[in-house]
Amino acid sequence: MKLALFDFDETLIHQNSLGYLFKKVTDKRFIFQKALSLAFKIDTYRHGIKKSIKRQLYKKCLAGVSEKELYEAGRLSAGELDQLDYVVNRLHALHKQNYIIWIVTATPTVFIKGIIEQWDWPVDRIIGTELYQEDRIYTGDFDVECMKEEKVKRINSLIDKEKLELTIELAFGNLPVDIPMMMLATKSYAVDGKNIKVYKSN
Repeated sequence: MKLALFDFDETLIHQNSLGYLFKKVTDKRFIFQKALSLAFKIDTYRHGIKKSIKRQLYKKCLAGVSEKELYEAGRLSAGELDQLDYVVNRLHALHKQNYIIWIVTATPTVFIKGIIEQWDWPVDRIIGTELYQEDRIYTGDFDVECMKEEKVKRINSLIDKEKLELTIELAFGNLPVDIPMMMLATKSYAVDGKNIKVYKSN
């Protein structure tokens, strides 16, 4: 079976969705929106947020949040996110061509699941950052963020664990963070705003 890999933030949508996640789950709890809006402007995120700051945001925003609340935050955020139509159209077209579609993202899996199901996209699997839970309530902690080389580890681990007979034909991501994942595919595309160009072609 043929597999197509897609990053989510700034590949399938214009924005970085993590800022929307934090805003949604903090609206009724405690507010530091100015800090959030600064930290998650696209230009700021492209240049990187220190891991320690990001971990603090996860802890402050997600400790005590339920799995259901995180999923609903995704569904609610879907109406505020701007899809990159050209890439999204490619996703739908590949599905019609019997490709298996995986989204591989640094954003928490359950949040992205809420967005994808709200949009009714034909996605077979979402691989994202997994958050620690106690009795289905998030602690705000996580082990390793699903980005860069970790994406490759998670993809290969899943294929090996489930003994999947897949050929990674295509990958779509943004530079430079998705280069490791993009190198897995026979052909990969770099997305930069409304521009998309071939990154790797064997």
